[in-house]
Amino acid sequence: MLTRTGFRFSPRGTYAACLAATEPTRWHVEHWPLDPAEPPRPVPGLAPAGPQAQTLPLDDGGVLLHHVGPDRHEIILGRPDEPARRLATLPALGLQLLPHPSHDALAMAITTRSDPSSTLWQLGPGDAVPRPVRTVPGLVIGGTWLDPAGHRLAVNRAHEGRLTCVAIDLETGVLEALWPENPSLRLLFAVPSAGLFVVADDGGRVGWAATPGGPVQWPADLNGPHNPWPLAADVTGEQVAVRADGGGRSHLLIYRRHTNTVVTLPLPPGHLGGAAAWTPTGLRFAFTGPDRQTGIAEVTPGAAGSFRLLAGPTAPGVTAAAM
Repeated sequence: MLTRTGFRFSPRGTYAACLAATEPTRWHVEHWPLDPAEPPRPVPGLAPAGPQAQTLPLDDGGVLLHHVGPDRHEIILGRPDEPARRLATLPALGLQLLPHPSHDALAMAITTRSDPSSTLWQLGPGDAVPRPVRTVPGLVIGGTWLDPAGHRLAVNRAHEGRLTCVAIDLETGVLEALWPENPSLRLLFAVPSAGLFVVADDGGRVGWAATPGGPVQWPADLNGPHNPWPLAADVTGEQVAVRADGGGRSHLLIYRRHTNTVVTLPLPPGHLGGAAAWTPTGLRFAFTGPDRQTGIAEVTPGAAGSFRLLAGPTAPGVTAAAM
């Protein structure tokens, strides 16, 4: 059985990447071109040790691999038609990769140490050595950009026994608590230009605010049965795609915030992955079903019967599990 896990999309949703294995100890990185859609193929030189590695596909067709080693973390850049290049080896307790909104950077890496502290590194283009930008006390989890230039980053920070959402000004180093009256809030993702900031509290309740740190609305349809979970929003911030699992399958809901209504999109039986990208042609996500191998699916909200698989494996007789 072919196992696929850790699907991620490039910032514009033009590429996807995942970890794949046909044997428990033989993993590789798959690259998925989506505009136009092509069958996935392995990226040469990217050999993760296991499913704990992470990928970050880039809009230029490259893929960053975070490879976990003993007391160190490697960041390797691979492309389907070029040799892989090691960009950095960083000593750290943990590391995560975030896309960067600026064209002058490949990505942002966040390393954590046992002190505890977290350091933000900017990965420049080419062979540039990663540049440490800021170190903040506490352990940083996640990250959402609050401006298109990449100056302010919202993170969920564990510090002094509390998990709070803070904004880091990368130029001045100033930290600002975004919801000090509700420190349990976590920022999941945002469309800052459209005034949409999707949050969850420590009880799993999902809501949204129009400004970072502003009043939060808790729509009843986003907090019903089957653990609905927001995946992505369109560029206008008007529509939010939500996954709900129940009855042995996934359901896809579209929440329209200005009318406070929810529409269920028809999907074939199967399961959605945990990542999605909303592009001008539709919403893209990993999907697997009882009669379908794992692939990238796309739906266009408002268009009846628009579900289609953009890409999938071509090897006959191979089944795959999406995770």
